[in-house]
Amino acid sequence: MWEPQKQEVLDTAQKMSQRGFVVGTSGNVSLRFKDSVGRDLVAITPSGRPYDTMKLNDIVVVDLDGLRVEGELSPSIETMLHTEIYKVRKKANAVIHTHPVYGSIIAVAGLEIPAILDDQVTQMGGEIKVARYALSGSPEMTANVLAALGPRNAALMANHGAIVLGKSMQEAFTNCQLLEKTAQVYVFALALKNVTTLPAEATEVEKAFFNAVYGEG
Repeated sequence: MWEPQKQEVLDTAQKMSQRGFVVGTSGNVSLRFKDSVGRDLVAITPSGRPYDTMKLNDIVVVDLDGLRVEGELSPSIETMLHTEIYKVRKKANAVIHTHPVYGSIIAVAGLEIPAILDDQVTQMGGEIKVARYALSGSPEMTANVLAALGPRNAALMANHGAIVLGKSMQEAFTNCQLLEKTAQVYVFALALKNVTTLPAEATEVEKAFFNAVYGEG
């Protein structure tokens, strides 16, 4: 069942790997959807499977409590992170967790990325915060990431990687690319010792636009 949703997860996971956002079996991708009776379900990549050989039937379907509904493989070790994000962020329907190079540089350095680019603010909500370190798959990691995300669509994870959200899978993958571009720009600007943030009034207007589109209130 749910082949279209599982195909979307599989295609995105393989694209994520091909773009170099992950190495080996790291990272994970999920899509929230409703079944025929209106129940929220999540199609998510399995644990420990290489993306280049991953098949449609390898994608696992769980409910919002992380209980397996379909599939024979174990879902991602970070399934709890995905399902808890969906519980809190009602407009988010896709979550992508990556280990990108520039995002990871910033995450290792423990630096928040201030509002430096217009599209960063309008699509991801503003500054990019770094979640405190915790072991993968732990409740502590989930709590730390949720705190760093706040109302925004992206966060970095200390000594680990990055996570982005979207109302659709396409939007989430766009945010994947946008977060890495923003991190790369910030690394180079730091190297040049000349980081110029957006004017406060522009940031305020752009955050208002973001909140109108993505805000949960």
